[in-house]
Order: sequence, then C-alpha cells, then structure tokens
Amino acid sequence: MATRSRRGQNHRTDYGELVEVARLYFRSGATQTEIADALSIPQARVSRLLRQAEDEEIVQHVIFPPPLNRLKSAMMRRFEAKGVREVRVVPRGVGASADKNEENLGAITAEYLVDALVDHSGDTVSVCMACGNTLLSVITHFMERLRRQPSVLEELKRKTIVLYPLSLYWEPTLRFHIDTEYPSTSIYPSALVVYLAMRLMTLGCKVIAHAPQPPLDFYRELDSMSDDERVRQVTKYKDYLEGAKAADIFVLGIGTGQHDLRYRRVLDDLAIELTNERGMAGEIGYQPFDSDGQFVDFSKLIAVTGDELSKVSQGSTKVIAAAGGAGKTAAIEALLNRDRLPFNVFVTDEAIAEQLDGQSDALLGNVW
Repeated sequence: MATRSRRGQNHRTDYGELVEVARLYFRSGATQTEIADALSIPQARVSRLLRQAEDEEIVQHVIFPPPLNRLKSAMMRRFEAKGVREVRVVPRGVGASADKNEENLGAITAEYLVDALVDHSGDTVSVCMACGNTLLSVITHFMERLRRQPSVLEELKRKTIVLYPLSLYWEPTLRFHIDTEYPSTSIYPSALVVYLAMRLMTLGCKVIAHAPQPPLDFYRELDSMSDDERVRQVTKYKDYLEGAKAADIFVLGIGTGQHDLRYRRVLDDLAIELTNERGMAGEIGYQPFDSDGQFVDFSKLIAVTGDELSKVSQGSTKVIAAAGGAGKTAAIEALLNRDRLPFNVFVTDEAIAEQLDGQSDALLGNVW
C-alpha cells in the first residue's frame, strides 16, 4: 500500500509528472484530454494526479476578489472631495458573508497593507491598528500573501515593524463561542497587535509590539478621579500615544456603534452611557461618531482620536479603512458629512457602493 497521509507524499508518485500535469492544467489551461495526449498517459491518471496535487497542497487556489470599476468611479466622485485618494470596491458578500463581507474586504485590504509596508523607504515602519473581525481577516490574508510570496517576506525581514493599537481598551480575558448573547469577545486592537506580532515573529521578521493594558477599573473610576490624578494616570501612556499618532500606516475598521451588541458591551464595561439627539451612527476603534460624522468626546478612552486621524490622513501617511455589508451604509453616510474623512484609502463592497451610488444619483436628480 502507498505510504501517504492526507497531505504527505506518496512515494510511488512521479512528482515531476504531477507538477507538469498541474502546470499544464492550471497555468496553461489545457484540458485533461490534451494533457493525456501530450504526455502519453491515460486521462484517468491525469485526473488522479490533479486531485493529488490539491490534496497535498502542491496546487493551492488563491481567490482575488476583482475590482468593480464602475462602482469604484462612482465612489471616487463622492470620496475624493473628502480627502480620499484611493477607493476599491469588492464584490458583495453572499450567504454567510453577506453581513460584513470580511473575506473579500480582508483580501484586498491586506494587499494595500503589504504594498504600504514594502513601499516605505525607512528601515523601520510602524503600523497602528483598530479592531474588529474585518481586521482579523486582514491579518489572515496578509500572512497568506507573505507565505505565497517569499520575495515580499524577504523585503519585510529587512525592516523593523513596530505595531501599535489604535486604542488601549481591552478585556484581560478573551472569550470566543462561550455564550449566545455575545458569540465572541470583541477583537480588541491590542489583541490584534499581539496576534500579528507573533505571526510575523514565526516568519523571522523583526517586530516590536506595543500593547499596554489599562485595567478596567481605570476606566470605571476615571470620572471620580481628581484632575491631577487623571493627568497622572493618563501620562503613563503618553509615550504610547505619541508613537501611535506618528505611525506610518493605519488600518481601520468601521463599526455600527450602538447597533452592535459587542460595542454595547464595551460601553457597559466602561460605565458609559451615550446620549445625543443626533444619535450614534457608528464607531472607529471604539470612538463613536454621530449622524453628522462628528466624533463624540470620549475622554475615558486612551486612543488616537477620530479627529486626529482626519488630520493625519491629509499628509503622506496611508490610512486604510475597510467596511462592508449594507448594514454599515448609514455609518459611511454619516462620515461623508465631514469636511475630511478619517482615512485616505477606502476598501468597501458592492452592497455599500450601490446604496451610496443610488443616493448620489438621487441627489443629482434633485439638482436638475
């Protein structure tokens, strides 16, 4: 019998033949019949070798969501005036991906992140990350790309990568799939920083990761502190804040704010009740913004603020934001009421772009 596990090697296989079959089929587009004729082997053998090539991960399928150029052009007409330099529109999510479309957004945002890291001219490059499942998907696709492209990995190994969380809030205990009301802990910025640092470390990259963690009691007791004590406590994290604000690259997600169960839990943990007649339209890095796109004073949160992101976005720093799923359209609409958006690269999906494009057409119709 063959001595092969599911992904191990079959010592009876002619791997030269297998690789050639795979190249002809997947790269040259030859049919199985054409390959069989060209190599003078049975078609059944071609079929078996192709299955084996996938089983042993000799052939690995990579899915690149294509850009939807018509919608991209429509989005640029609205976003360029707000300081955005690049827009990418990916296909809508379907089925389980319909809500947030994390896979498509993650794949393309990871592409921007890789390019920004490689293009940075210095020996040290710093990245500041927000939170959420979409950014977790970005890290997953980012690592897959480094694994597929050794030349890119070698370029990154020549740099020191410094990682910062956008905000410091996170729980000391992470829970996933434990209860039904909150299916998972929020994917905190510091947790993402540590996770990405560990993944890069295993590939031999030089990494410095900052993930300070003020205790929850700090946030709960902040209101009752004297002014002097509050300043003293916040000063502990001043160096972090200065480094985070000066990052070379920012990667952001955009949340639906109080409409998200996990975000409401964050507000509960911080003993914060947000009341505003204009309503909370969304959040970036736990920082809420209202229906006019204005960030609400959230002094309890130690973070790079939304208004600071808007200023940073006007310079050469690349500030990449990703958001998908029709449920986030209202949050994007609110941000578009700002003079300047808190990002200059926007990765979104068909669901949001079509809704915004429809509203843009309606506005033009009203003008005429």
